[in-house]
Amino acid sequence: MAKPLTTPRGRVGRAIERARKPDREKMDVHKQRVPFWFVFALLFVLASYQIVMNPFGFSDLTQRYTQDVSELLITGPYLYPRTGHEKVSVALISENTLHLTDTGWPWKYGKHAIALDALLALQPKAVVVDFLFVDQRKDDGTLPDLLEEIDRYKKQGVPLYFEFANDVPDGANAVLPQLAKKNVTFLDPTILVNHGIVRQYPIEGKCFANGKVGGTCPSLALRVYEDLYHKKPRVSPEGLMELVWGTRSDPINAKWMHLTDEKGRLRSCELNLGFWRRIFLAFFDTDAVKSRCPYSSIIPVESLMRGDNDADVAHLAKDRIVFYGGGLEGAQDKSFTPVNGLQSNVFVHAMAMDNLITLNGKPEQNVVEIGGMTFDSNPVQVAAIIPVIIILTWIHMRRLRRERQKREEPRRGELLEYFVEKLAEQAWHWLGFGLALGAGLVLTLAAGLSVANWVEVVFVAVELAAMLLFRVPDTIWGYIRHVIGEIELLENNPQEESVT
Repeated sequence: MAKPLTTPRGRVGRAIERARKPDREKMDVHKQRVPFWFVFALLFVLASYQIVMNPFGFSDLTQRYTQDVSELLITGPYLYPRTGHEKVSVALISENTLHLTDTGWPWKYGKHAIALDALLALQPKAVVVDFLFVDQRKDDGTLPDLLEEIDRYKKQGVPLYFEFANDVPDGANAVLPQLAKKNVTFLDPTILVNHGIVRQYPIEGKCFANGKVGGTCPSLALRVYEDLYHKKPRVSPEGLMELVWGTRSDPINAKWMHLTDEKGRLRSCELNLGFWRRIFLAFFDTDAVKSRCPYSSIIPVESLMRGDNDADVAHLAKDRIVFYGGGLEGAQDKSFTPVNGLQSNVFVHAMAMDNLITLNGKPEQNVVEIGGMTFDSNPVQVAAIIPVIIILTWIHMRRLRRERQKREEPRRGELLEYFVEKLAEQAWHWLGFGLALGAGLVLTLAAGLSVANWVEVVFVAVELAAMLLFRVPDTIWGYIRHVIGEIELLENNPQEESVT
């Protein structure tokens, strides 16, 4: 008898040989006995890696694209309530305003005073001035007119807000000195741009007090909401506000907004698209489904300057928060939004205020607070995927058990079973999609996360369902068990590898 080949070198060598040339029949046997814990662990590791590590940045791009499509298809046109829309308006200075009033830009302080005075006469709830008054300039002495207008607002008890420049060099003025002496609230006008599009809004900004910029204060929309509604928004300062963009433009906007296409033809603000056509265009011609007019109600400033007795203008101003800003061609104060083309940043502030009012001071964020601690979306998504993985794994194990039973028991009704299994395979992806979608909706309702911060759960769940459909965990287990498991057999029965 020859000496048994049980040395480590021999066992390792045979394991390497099995790894290079596995026995398919033995692997198939092991595949049918894959344990629950292995399937769960493998799926959990893969899901966690994709969610947390964001390989190649694909997850971020997918999340934001899905958020944009969701707002174009579902959230904007159908799900987002109109509560805030009825309480927020924008008084807009446009090219048409300059043309009809025969004025150039920039306006004199006195012109702004006339517009603000006309707004005050319409009894707004508050007015936010979205212009920066920073530099001294020759103005024919109309600055006192603007300062006197501020006093009129105070006298009538209408809050009036101005903005300050938050990026000026040290020692430079952030606000016109004469204006800074007025006892008004100055706000940080910061706008956040994500991959070229405004999707988020800051929770905090800089402060302006005693002629200096510094410290931390609520951002523009949050400060105005807190002042006017006498309660602090329920937000975490460690995160950002996820803007929900409405798509149904106020019908009154079509009354004075004159839009032209690339051929110079007049176009309407209204987009008369059916549900299925909207879905098709959202994926294949996104620009065609975007709103041509802003969501917020627009008050044309030229109407204020002329003193028109317009019932629509009066309706859009009375007891509303009015953002007074500009939408001029060539101005740098513009950004792209998910549901519009390029539009003035004043509409970003108006939409943020709309969100706060509509969602009752609890806007969607990219973080969530649990037990007094703040977490970003990644650990929350990992936690949300766990029950989905458990259910998918449990169903997969039942499927394997049925297959083993069919091999051991007499087979009946094979044709019916064949069709049932085929239908189950087709439904497998939809099962994963439905489970993850349900988990995402729970995160939206319970934790206030936006679509962009949980949609990765849906994509990952579909991927995991596909892996189970093609038996990827089973194959990996069968391979590992065949290579490693045979070593265990050798250790227990060394005589099986003896050479006579």
